[in-house]
Amino acid sequence: MAQIFNDQGKKVTGSDIEDSDHIQHMKKDGIKIKIGHSAKNIPTNCNLVIHSFAIESDNPELLKAKKLRIKILTYPEALGEFSRDYHTVAITGTHGKSTTTSMTALLALKSGLDPTVVVGTKMKELGNKNYRIGKSNLLIVEACEFRNAFLNYKMDVLAIINIDSDHLDFFKTQDAYVKAFNKACKSVGKKGLIILDADDKFSQGIEEGAKAKVIKITSNQTLKNAPSHAYLNERLLKIGKKSLKLRPNVPGKFNIRNSAFAAVIGEHLKISNRKIETGIAAFRGCWRRMELKKIKLKNVKFYDDYGHLPAEIDVTLNAMRETHPKEKILAVFQPHQFIRIKNYLTEFGMCFSSADDVLIPDILRNRDTLEEMASIQTHELIDEIKKHKKNVFHSTDVPDTAKWIKKNGKKYGVIVAMGSGDVKKLYKLI
Repeated sequence: MAQIFNDQGKKVTGSDIEDSDHIQHMKKDGIKIKIGHSAKNIPTNCNLVIHSFAIESDNPELLKAKKLRIKILTYPEALGEFSRDYHTVAITGTHGKSTTTSMTALLALKSGLDPTVVVGTKMKELGNKNYRIGKSNLLIVEACEFRNAFLNYKMDVLAIINIDSDHLDFFKTQDAYVKAFNKACKSVGKKGLIILDADDKFSQGIEEGAKAKVIKITSNQTLKNAPSHAYLNERLLKIGKKSLKLRPNVPGKFNIRNSAFAAVIGEHLKISNRKIETGIAAFRGCWRRMELKKIKLKNVKFYDDYGHLPAEIDVTLNAMRETHPKEKILAVFQPHQFIRIKNYLTEFGMCFSSADDVLIPDILRNRDTLEEMASIQTHELIDEIKKHKKNVFHSTDVPDTAKWIKKNGKKYGVIVAMGSGDVKKLYKLI
């Protein structure tokens, strides 16, 4: 949003607790950014303050904005206001949001639709940015479910890729998490479109009470001719009388599933079969989604990935095994958020089956209370994984993890580093 407003000619300033590649990119675009939060960062002539969910209510900048009676919006509220001027395609789900949004955006770009795009990862096709401003009325947006963020958006098309379980620090129960997606379906207007996975366990009946048209993607042969169903058989997708070959240039069967959602959206946008197929084939991945990185260790392929939930780790490592069947694979997973690890401890223990060895740094705190931090320790996660894997190793932080890899990494053909924390910096240290 900062970059979009800046491109529109508005004066934008901001702050964060630490520097990053994103911040350096914004500074080059002329946005003034301070490291550290302070009341001094809020100009007295400011018209609007936008903050992420990570910002607490006692933040000095928010307190200053309230004192000056400046309008304050969360990021989802700001994006929601922005979306009202567009025909909005919103892509959500527990896993695969960024990849599917990126794939759909590239498909629309290659087809000449000139969309505005807001995505949760950097795209090479967008100049390594996570947004673009188009001249058409089409907006393609990654819609996060955390704290019901997506309920702020005007959604003309809603694609729910899958529903698993996440953010229980906010939703508390699996049932409440699933109900949030049902609310999203109900928010789509009568002339809109909802796209679901008919084979996904928690997506069953999620459209109940919705007014919009529903299309369901399925690989179930008994449903292949059912009305309002798109049938996916291997790489062939049948939508009504249309048949499309899906060949995204990224590994993993789950990415073929992601491309099916992009294809159904493309068909809704009246893009031709040939352009849908060409657009999907042009997709070669995005930032921190099985992204191959350069490291100094010779003859070792290093992949950086955002996966931080058991299902994501499982499918990513399966894809790595499919792509590198004869290589020895090391999975490096940085656990993120104590309460998440506690809630899914059994699942985390079982999700490394496609790796040969596993390296686990210490659990990284994120919104956890002191009580939640005391509820589980890193060694408990390691012990759980050891029930299924023989070689599970421990490191402390990212520098210590890099030190371990420098010493032991040469015996692996593939290293996959996963997590949503500062493990993204690991490749730079090796």
